[in-house]
This record gives sequence, structure tokens and C-alpha cells, in this order.
Amino acid sequence: MSVAEEVRVLRASAGISYPRHVSLALVEGIDALDLLQAVSTNSPYIREGRIRHALFLREDASIFADVMLVRVQDRFLVLAEGPGERELVGWLDGAKDRLCAMNRATVRAIGELWSVFSVDGPYAWEVVAGVLGNVVLGQPYLSLLHREGILCLRAGKTGEFGYLLLAPKDVSAKVESKLLEVGRPLDLTRVSLEALDVCAMESGHFSIRTLRETSLACPLTPLELQLQSRVDYSREFIGGHALSERRGAGAKVRATCFLSEGRVLPGQRVELADMEVGEILAACPAPTLGQTVGSVLLERRFAHPHLTLTTTGPEGHASLRTCTASLVDSLSLRIQPHRHAYATRDRVERPSA
Repeated sequence: MSVAEEVRVLRASAGISYPRHVSLALVEGIDALDLLQAVSTNSPYIREGRIRHALFLREDASIFADVMLVRVQDRFLVLAEGPGERELVGWLDGAKDRLCAMNRATVRAIGELWSVFSVDGPYAWEVVAGVLGNVVLGQPYLSLLHREGILCLRAGKTGEFGYLLLAPKDVSAKVESKLLEVGRPLDLTRVSLEALDVCAMESGHFSIRTLRETSLACPLTPLELQLQSRVDYSREFIGGHALSERRGAGAKVRATCFLSEGRVLPGQRVELADMEVGEILAACPAPTLGQTVGSVLLERRFAHPHLTLTTTGPEGHASLRTCTASLVDSLSLRIQPHRHAYATRDRVERPSA
């Protein structure tokens, strides 16, 4: 199945994936909260059952990891995209040693103990409810459900319903079999990370896999990437000083969504009336929209929607139009789990592309 076909599945029914790009670590001990307070851009001080979306930064304010922090009783589960599991644990241990020699938190990798399944799409809730029960139907976004030894996180970056299921290794085969069994009449289909990233781009969600070096901002920080909703500037954290200095000086460029009828590649320079004003950060074909979708780093004075720009690449000239995310009218916005079902999907008004 092509990536375009997988994207259509994610926009119409449900897709299952096995997110090996997500690293798992457990932080526990009497000083676990103190350690995460010192490394996270957002305070991990949350009540049990809630998820905090945050970032881990390096000292220069560049992004080390895109993380979700989950409090499970008196411990914290860290789910990170970017570093591998060993690198994540090493970074947290190094931060602990550097911040306070007396910190009594312990950090350990748990990826070998748990299997992770991701279910995304407008009918993902129906698949997960078939395994964990109808309590899933009322689960809020960024919350944790603990059911029969399985951890269910409602999250997702596709713009559709999304769930991460963490199952102990000794029952993971049973959980996977049940997901596939329940999902069969719902047309549950295995999808790739590439398809998930395309959906994230269409919906204006950040993916750490779009980061790369650019001369327009060295390094790229949450300021340029419009991720300040994940930053609490009233706190001290690793990279916070450098980020505050960058903020005080003012960002020179800002990431802005765009659409283009032509093929556009990362790294291409962008012009406005023969004046160079930015650079393509990320781009990919968007099957839902029938165009190329992406993110462009623009000089701050031009970083707003409804601007027509030009760029030149291997296939010649192309024009692009800056937009406001999300670029997709997701079907999930029209679905109410207590009223709808995949079997009666034809009764749901479908969004226009």
C-alpha cells in the first residue's frame, strides 16, 4: 500500500502502527519530580491520569526531544521522539548529575518491557473501545486510562482521534491479536510512520523529524518553530536561559504553513517580488489536499497567512501560498463516539478537502 493510500485510511477509518520511534523511560524516586522540573519546558506537576506535552532542550535551546510526560502514581513515564532510548536515559542521567549530585531520582529504559501500539483515525476510538471497553469513549485528549494492565494514552498528531497503547510484553501478542480482530470489520489497516507524518503536516502538528540545520536560525528553537505553547518562561530549565535571550532579541524567522501546486523540496529558497525572504523547512505531497504541504521559515515581517511566494528547485519555478493550520477539515471533528459508528459512516457528513 502506498503512503497516499495509507493517508486516506487515516482520514477515513483507522490505522494501526508500531511506533518504534518513541523511546520509553521511567523516572522514579523521591526526587523524580524535581529532575523533570529541571529538564522540561513545561512543568510536569500534573495530577495522575493527565499527560503534559513538553520539550527537552539542549543548553543552546535547540530541541533534544519532543516529549509527553505521564504521571502514574508516584512515578513519571516519559515518551520521547527524537533520541533513542539509551540516549534519552543517558541525557536524563547526565542532567541529574549536573544539576544536583544529591538528586535521588532513578531513570531506566523500559522499552524492552512494553510493546507500543498506535491507533489513529476518525474511528480509532471504536477499535480501542472494542479492546478496553466503552470507557474509552469519554476519555479526554491528553489523558491516561489504566485498564487491565494496559496503559492507554489519548494523544495523536494526525488531526484525527489517536491512541497509544502500552502493553506488557507478556500480553502484547494477545493485545495485538485483539486489536486486529476488532479492527477487521472497521477496515483497520497497518500504516507507516511516513503516512502519520504526512497527516501531521496536513494538520499543522510539529514533527521533530522535520528539523534540520539552516543558516536562517542557528539553532532552531521553539521560538522560531511556534512551539511556545509548550514553554513556561516563569520556570528555570535546561536551555531556558538561551531561549529567553533569543526571545528577548526577537526571532528573525518563523515557521509558517504553506500549500503549493508544484513540487517543493526542503532547503529551497523562497522569494517575494525578487527578494529572498525565507527557506523551505519541510514539504511533502498531501493526498488529502491534492497539493504539496509544508512549513517555510520566513522573515518575521512576512510570516503570516495568505501571502503568495515563489521558489525554484530541480523542477523549476513553483508558487506557494502561506496558510493557517490546520489545513484539513478532519472527519473526527464531525464524529461523536456515543452516536456514530463505522458501520453507519455514510450518515456522517464528510468534510470537503
